[in-house]
Amino acid sequence: MQPTRVSWRLDRRKLVAMIGGALLYGLLSWLTNLSALADTLGVDLRPAIAIPIIFGFVYGPIVGLFVGFAGNVLGDWVSWQAFYWNWSLGNGMMGLVPGLYALRWRSYRTFPQILMALLVSGVGIVVGMGIAAYLDVWICQEGGPVNVCAQIPVTIDFALNQEFIPVVKVNLINALILVPILLFNIERLDLTSRDWLRSGLLRRLLVAIVISAALPTAVLGFFLTQEFSGQDTANSNVTIKLILTIIVGLIFSIANAGLVAQSMSRPLLRLTGAARAMEAGELSSGQVAELKATEGNDEIAILSQVFGRMAEEVITREEKLRRQVEELRIEIDVVKQQKQVAEITDTDYFQELQRRAKALRRKEGGDGA
Repeated sequence: MQPTRVSWRLDRRKLVAMIGGALLYGLLSWLTNLSALADTLGVDLRPAIAIPIIFGFVYGPIVGLFVGFAGNVLGDWVSWQAFYWNWSLGNGMMGLVPGLYALRWRSYRTFPQILMALLVSGVGIVVGMGIAAYLDVWICQEGGPVNVCAQIPVTIDFALNQEFIPVVKVNLINALILVPILLFNIERLDLTSRDWLRSGLLRRLLVAIVISAALPTAVLGFFLTQEFSGQDTANSNVTIKLILTIIVGLIFSIANAGLVAQSMSRPLLRLTGAARAMEAGELSSGQVAELKATEGNDEIAILSQVFGRMAEEVITREEKLRRQVEELRIEIDVVKQQKQVAEITDTDYFQELQRRAKALRRKEGGDGA
């Protein structure tokens, strides 16, 4: 996916992303809210936290804010038939901050760029969860709503140690693991070309990555479902969530494997096509410029850049050689013409004609006198 301009303006593409992202965030939050952390109050290990962050980086601040806020409201409502607006606002801030960053910087290809994106993600998490925890202190004062407050009143110490620090810690862990993977692959996603679908390298990479990632996920999920299936029916909802989580995990593994394979095979396909075109003498200057401008410093990118420079030198030499051959051909034609003329003028017949012509001119000159 080539970098696109991120702005405040909403269009159809962003509206679709807002709705789809909120639904995805709500669904995945509901699926993974069974992984409650023992030392926290109502904090779940939610890998879905990367969704509003990623949507902020890709689509901008409005989309990131909406996905985080609406997705958290949906996930809480489906899970608990209630929602906590301050924590939903905090989730929205986690998408808003990366979106604000993307208004000016919109490239996540190099290691420093990914590292900066992680830093921005951490700022968004700290700001969002800080706002949510502080609002809990304000909301849950004496006489506050008991049904939405963990205790009355919520003290600064409680909000800091039981809410802010645990939730920031777990969100940072999720972001550290998932955000670089997703940004790396989304940045290299190209849906405009279908050439990569016929790549044999892609198929081999896809199979290798899927087996290495999906098989352990499936085995772990099998043991987990067996563990929960023997308990009472009260835990049937947990079993369903585990099964759905396993399915989602498998889908993620396959999708991520496909993205990794595509990001590796697409530049190789372009390089292969350029080599074939060069072999046939049909390599264009546009293809050469594209190869030379290949981004990155990995082996494939360096190979493309070197091949592009080499191809440019070869094309330049061929052009120079063609000009020299053309000049030589012209010289040969001139010499050939001179030789042909000499062959004619050196004949006895031509010499006799010249003598007769001179005699004729002298006679005509004498008669005139």
